[in-house]
Amino acid sequence: MILNTILAPVLIAGWGTGHPLGVAGAALASSLAIAAGVALLAVYFQKLEHYVRFDRAQWRPQLSTWARMLNIGLPAGGEFGLMAVYAAVIYWIVRDFGAAAQAGFGIGLRVMQAIFLPAMAIAFAAAPIAGQNFGAKHYARVRETFRSAALASCAVMAALTIFCQWEAGLLIRAFTSDPPVLEVGAEYLKITSWNFVAVGLVFSASSLFQAMGNTWPSFASSASRLVLFVVPAILLSMTPGFRIVYVWYLSVATIAAQAILSLILLRREFRVRLIA
Repeated sequence: MILNTILAPVLIAGWGTGHPLGVAGAALASSLAIAAGVALLAVYFQKLEHYVRFDRAQWRPQLSTWARMLNIGLPAGGEFGLMAVYAAVIYWIVRDFGAAAQAGFGIGLRVMQAIFLPAMAIAFAAAPIAGQNFGAKHYARVRETFRSAALASCAVMAALTIFCQWEAGLLIRAFTSDPPVLEVGAEYLKITSWNFVAVGLVFSASSLFQAMGNTWPSFASSASRLVLFVVPAILLSMTPGFRIVYVWYLSVATIAAQAILSLILLRREFRVRLIA
């Protein structure tokens, strides 16, 4: 994440190289950061991991297990794919505003993803706890796990919202001192921080869907958010006097809608699956 944040302005705006790559630079920054992460993980696994080894006797495919894993994993993974589409659409929309706008959005997006880590940690920790209790048929504990995770996530995200409203520029300034890039990044972070609490609810609901073995509702809420965002955003970009901030406000509204839909779908799953 840190490497991606550092590479984004260098490759997008051409800082230090004099060769701005625009949208291609954003893609290259992400690819290089992921490649570095994979390389470091490989080194760790080969040099330091002493508990996990390959056993060729267990390589025979167990297709029934694959099917169960894919039924849970594909929708959950598809959510991250939809996030990539969301970012790509914004990069495409802001392309006419120049490299500074793209770099500002790129830095702001990476900083925001880093801000999400505490809420993601709480939500992901809730999934195995709720899943264990779901398997043991302690359904009251499943509901309580969601309430606790949602409250903790929302409290953390509310505090981060206040900080971003107070000093969003401080977080962006750690990676850039270029005024146009700083302005776009800080404005993006300040506006989108209004959806932090909603994001905490989405993460908490998503973890409970995983715990109960049905991730399709979570994927459906993410897909609905993408539909609600992409079409209006493209239409807005074609109107006279279009400004980038319109996209940020639209993003806040669509994430709020996603949070509401996630809670509705989770309540339905509770009603269907948590039968005393």
